[in-house]
Amino acid sequence: MQLPLDPFADHPDPAWYVAREASDAALEDLLGCAGRPDLPAALRAPPGAGKTLLLRMLASRLGPALHGVYVPNPVLTPAELCAWTLGCLGSPVWQDPIAVLGAYVDHLGECGEALVWLVDDAEGLPEETARWLGQVRPRARGALRLVIAAGPGEPPRAFAALGPMVRIDALAQPMQPAETARYVQGRLERAQAEPELRARCEAVVAAIHAESAGIPRAVSALLSQHVAARDAGQGERSDPGARRSR
Repeated sequence: MQLPLDPFADHPDPAWYVAREASDAALEDLLGCAGRPDLPAALRAPPGAGKTLLLRMLASRLGPALHGVYVPNPVLTPAELCAWTLGCLGSPVWQDPIAVLGAYVDHLGECGEALVWLVDDAEGLPEETARWLGQVRPRARGALRLVIAAGPGEPPRAFAALGPMVRIDALAQPMQPAETARYVQGRLERAQAEPELRARCEAVVAAIHAESAGIPRAVSALLSQHVAARDAGQGERSDPGARRSR
């Protein structure tokens, strides 16, 4: 597989996960909640903190009896959510996706297994869908589980319909300077970056941390700009006629 030139592009692949204490703690809490039928979980953290990647990590870490379905866009009716889920599971299109998914969840329950919905950007959940989830999850007797990711602060009104949830805030704290340095190093290693690029990025880590306030997405965005500026500068030096042709 050919790796991207930019180690700091948006990579939802769990292979790009760089561990730190807060994200590891959040992941362990999420795994614990997903493993228990009575503990739906809400991962709360500011934009750019790594919620999406953590949900992807969770999906990759679920045991064989737990079938995770990542839902990137929760602005769906109950029928649309069920149709999306069935599609992710490789099912053909059905006229009544709610009934079909219900039968599938019943089958999982008989086998001692469960479907785990991993809902990203859960602020977008329509109240109708939240009410439906709040009703159908208890009826599934542990065969249907829920993990949501949302921003911090006052939860949207729709969340009340989901019922009691374990709030996981471990990811809410920004990275410390040493964590930012390890994050940058981990991304560079994953991309098999050349020594010259590593040296350039590592030289600006302190400044990048200060400007990004330790938010992983902001760190990546600033370093992506740094990489792009470096590549553009190299392109001009390699083509002396480029400037004259402007």
